[in-house]
Amino acid sequence: MSDIHTSVAGPVPGAGDQREKAEKIIAALNAHDAAAYAAFYSPDAVVYTTASPEPVRGRAAIQQDIQQWFTAMPDMVLQLEEVVVDGPVAASRVLFVGTHTGPLTTPAGEVPPTGQRLSVPMAVFSREGEDGLTAEDHRYLDMMSIAQQLGLA
Repeated sequence: MSDIHTSVAGPVPGAGDQREKAEKIIAALNAHDAAAYAAFYSPDAVVYTTASPEPVRGRAAIQQDIQQWFTAMPDMVLQLEEVVVDGPVAASRVLFVGTHTGPLTTPAGEVPPTGQRLSVPMAVFSREGEDGLTAEDHRYLDMMSIAQQLGLA
């Protein structure tokens, strides 16, 4: 099965470009390059995530947010499983894997390292802005599963 889906009328325009962009974003994440990752976002981008009660606003905050995950899980990797494109919107299925060996910053406070290994599926819906950069992300990951895998619940 192809990772790029088609509409009834045929291939979705730009789908290959979005897949390539998603692969580059995942490569920056897997290289633990927070600045390169954040560069894919517009300066005023907004990220809505189940990992935070408030939206993450702006490129600098997005960079800081991902750096906290790198600190908490220095071996963190993401695997891009599928990308579906509809115009400026891309939906991705991703597998997040890592070992919690550093402090994890959460809205409830810092969680000390547990040494536990995580494997969490994610869904990410991204909207590209006029500048070709990501203007908005909606990230869905099962925070209860994370808490259980870390031995916190």
